[in-house]
Amino acid sequence: MIDVIKKRSFANKSAVFFAAVFLTIPQFLNADTLKEAMVKAYNSSGLLEQNRALLRAADEDVAVAASAMRGVLGWTSKLNITSRKTQALSDAGGFGSQKTDTVANTASVGLTASITLYDGGRNKYALEAAKEAVLSTRQTLVGVEQRVLLSAVSTYLEVLRSRKTVTLRQNNLRVIKEELRAARDRFEVGEVTKTDVALAEARLAASVSALAVAEGERAQAEESYKQTVGSSPKGLTAPGRLPKLPSSAAASKKSAVQNHPDIIAIQHDIKQAEYNMKRAEGAYHPTVSLSSSLNYTDQEADDFQRSGSVSLSAEGPIYTGGRPPALLRQ
Repeated sequence: MIDVIKKRSFANKSAVFFAAVFLTIPQFLNADTLKEAMVKAYNSSGLLEQNRALLRAADEDVAVAASAMRGVLGWTSKLNITSRKTQALSDAGGFGSQKTDTVANTASVGLTASITLYDGGRNKYALEAAKEAVLSTRQTLVGVEQRVLLSAVSTYLEVLRSRKTVTLRQNNLRVIKEELRAARDRFEVGEVTKTDVALAEARLAASVSALAVAEGERAQAEESYKQTVGSSPKGLTAPGRLPKLPSSAAASKKSAVQNHPDIIAIQHDIKQAEYNMKRAEGAYHPTVSLSSSLNYTDQEADDFQRSGSVSLSAEGPIYTGGRPPALLRQ
């Protein structure tokens, strides 16, 4: 009887093994590698797209700041139509009158140009601050890319771990079922007591509970993977060898301080703040501007008029209610 039980147990384990092999083959054929998961996460991340838009906006701030250092050229045009009606008495007695209708057309075109010659360096430092903001935003984007890829790797490995756990729990459940069946068979022939059968049933219940927990963790891991990568996980394959690590913890810290994008971004933020301080100091200095205009006016009876002007102006603050020092302290 015992030999029959052992043969039955071996046959069941062999069937389970071959079934697991045939069920695993299609998963390997449609498997996602870690590299593919990272590529999908990088291409489908809305957080990365948001930070790319912020970088494009920062790039435009540089163009806006640079435009303040260049001249401004504009044009104006005007068309004036004047209608006038007059009535005059023909003699001193008031008898008879004469009406006159007059229409006058005037057209004018003008060009204006202006440029700031000196403003205490405000426009210059604003441009430098905008450039530092772009460099900081770029490093922030690199940091977000690292976090997105790290999240993809973490969820990838978590799915692998949870699936392996479920497989182990399933195999454990099959083994415990066989042990329970063997215990019941031994109880029938009188080799074990009813207590041994009850213990086997308790182990089976605990195994079923552990399998339910593992399946729940697998479902959570797969949903996290879908949220991070953008697609449901297929038959994932284990990653290859680990990347080469620094020789010591001190070397890792040194590399992080020198190369981590968050550190570099903060350094650019500090430079941007320094340029903004110099820009605020420029409010104490006067502003010198150069402007010119050219106008052409065409009237009736072949009359025309040309005029032009060039002006150099300077202005500076005397009292502003404390605004410049407040901006500097800020």
